[in-house]
Amino acid sequence: MDRLRTMQSFVRVMRSGSFATAARQLGVSRALVSRHIIDLERHLGIRLLNRSTRSLTPTDEAAAYLSFCEQILGDLEKGERSFTGNHDKPIETLKIVAPKSLGTMNLADAILDFVQAQPRIRVSLVLEDFSFRPYEFVEKGYDLALCIATIRDSALMARKIGTLDWVLCASPDYIGRNGRPKTPADLKQHSCLAHMNLDLNDSVWQFSRNQVRRSIKVEGQLLSNSALVLRKAALRSLGIAILPRYCVAADLAAGTLVTVLPNYKLPQRPLQAVYPRAISASQKTKAFVTFLSRWFQQSNPNYGAPAHISA
Repeated sequence: MDRLRTMQSFVRVMRSGSFATAARQLGVSRALVSRHIIDLERHLGIRLLNRSTRSLTPTDEAAAYLSFCEQILGDLEKGERSFTGNHDKPIETLKIVAPKSLGTMNLADAILDFVQAQPRIRVSLVLEDFSFRPYEFVEKGYDLALCIATIRDSALMARKIGTLDWVLCASPDYIGRNGRPKTPADLKQHSCLAHMNLDLNDSVWQFSRNQVRRSIKVEGQLLSNSALVLRKAALRSLGIAILPRYCVAADLAAGTLVTVLPNYKLPQRPLQAVYPRAISASQKTKAFVTFLSRWFQQSNPNYGAPAHISA
């Protein structure tokens, strides 16, 4: 039994009141945190947590043991810092750039959990709308980019974090005024809001049904490299858009947007962490990518589509 790791798990569970939250903060599985608590209870010969299907209740012994663990872990961290020659500043800074739309997908929670789990890494996160250009983010000084794209560049390493669902949607007002498409071919008669990137095929939408694939070239009044802009355009009844499900989940639930052609499947796209191959061994980068992959697996950012999250 790793005494320090079990103590860390116990402290996180006590502070958060949840195995799942503690696991996210530590970047490990819920099962491992549960195992740590069981091992700790067996080692001490006492029960620390009373568990039910809905709650965790600390015992009297747990409160006393929490104080002990916090002192041990605090002394350990303080002792290690005395050997670094840098008592106040994080050892390294990790500079990350990501699309603004990912800010609606609990990305902030993932970053904050990573910061808590890695006190010696300082994170600089910039959210901006950008058309992903291979290696451009490196030239701007970023260590890593999060993007929703397939990367084909030998100078870059791409690690798949998850797979995102996409949905074809429009406002009820737009459908009321223009009719509801029944087949992909009907989209040629509609204003379609397309994502603009380096890939010119973003105006060619792909559909499949009963293992038959169809490609439709669409046109509309608006192109944008921002999912948030396209979402606003759809809400203002300017046309039909293909958007990440996480970006419009609340709109679909509220009825301000409705799905179009729900019997047809849209291609999924990977959420990837991309960084220069030359620094693929960077410990700060590897730590973040591994943490983020586990975090999104456990947190289900697709809002109701857990089967489509993979790492």
